[in-house]
Amino acid sequence: MLPRNNNIGRAWVSGILAVFLAHLAWFGAIVADARFGGLMPLVVLLLLVVLNIAGVAAFMIARRAARLGLLLALTMAPLTAALGTAANLLFGAAGVRVDISGFYDNAGLFSSLLLYGAFVSAAGGVIGTWLRGKSAAETPAPVSAPPASNENLPAMIVEPAPASDELPQIRSD
Repeated sequence: MLPRNNNIGRAWVSGILAVFLAHLAWFGAIVADARFGGLMPLVVLLLLVVLNIAGVAAFMIARRAARLGLLLALTMAPLTAALGTAANLLFGAAGVRVDISGFYDNAGLFSSLLLYGAFVSAAGGVIGTWLRGKSAAETPAPVSAPPASNENLPAMIVEPAPASDELPQIRSD
């Protein structure tokens, strides 16, 4: 059972969302380029994002999850591989040929995406775990404020302001 105020679920969902949104943007860019053309620079840029989104999502998960962060971070590799293979199947059904792995079949694509995704997920997860531990070690303990009292204040004597007839008169000629 997870503790009630644990953010493991939120961390994992944020990683999954990042992977889904990156794949959705890449899929949309390829479909738009196949229809309209001229979007190949965007497609290439989003391809680089999609190839490395597992590492970014793993970093996000490992940085935010209090425990099991690295294990949950590694789950981004099969998710990315499955989404990449599903996108390739959808491209094939739509008549758009995309072969990012060079293997010409979906098993080769899945395995190459899984291996690369495992590498970037492990790297992102280790970095996120390390930074989480580092920031926890550098966080100072909360300082409690002393109770408010007049005992700790220095004694101050404030003289009253002079009356208006006691002030020097300034002449303007």
